Amino acid sequence: MLQKKGRKLPPWKGVLATRQIYAQTMAELLRKEHGDSHRAVKQIMRQTHASERTVKHWLSGQHGPDTVFFLRLVVSSPVIRAFVLGIIEGPVAAKLSGPVDRYALAAARGAYVVGEFAGGRRPADHRPNDPKDDSNRDPMNDPDRAELNERQYWFLARLAEGDRCGASEIMALWQVSLKTARRDIAALKTANLICYVGSRRKGRYRRTTGAPETDERPLGG
Repeated sequence: MLQKKGRKLPPWKGVLATRQIYAQTMAELLRKEHGDSHRAVKQIMRQTHASERTVKHWLSGQHGPDTVFFLRLVVSSPVIRAFVLGIIEGPVAAKLSGPVDRYALAAARGAYVVGEFAGGRRPADHRPNDPKDDSNRDPMNDPDRAELNERQYWFLARLAEGDRCGASEIMALWQVSLKTARRDIAALKTANLICYVGSRRKGRYRRTTGAPETDERPLGG
């Protein structure tokens, strides 16, 4: 709760109180997992791609990992991941209601897909010497490289999670017309990023890399 008077916000407590406490906590966690030897420095360098000097600063508690380095540790370190989960489940964490959980999860999935595309991640079956893959091609003339909107990224993320969804879900969540939702899906099909499999009534959209398109079902069903 914000104070009624003054310009200062109520102070955080515990590990989030100050940068110095955060740095000391991270140092203790990293030393607990890897030890305090030169080998530990090398292991953390491999995990995060940080420089040797930076990792030594972490282990000594001079400063803690920031931004990308911290996220890399969350992914690669069971100890740091458990630490983050402890913060999330702690008493200071804001509790989410049912509807907020649904929309937050959808947004998180969409944001993850956006990050993967922005990072230039290649499909699993990508061939480096494929003549069809020319980085100098004009993206305006290449539907596979067309820029996707946020709704389309969200839709791809839902399919990647195995969810069954179509134009009606896009329309309901993003508050757009059915025509716009169908156009989003049609563009994904044109770019060969999705296809429709199964019967007209019981089939579903799936993500695909080069799978043949099907016209068994009208868009948005």
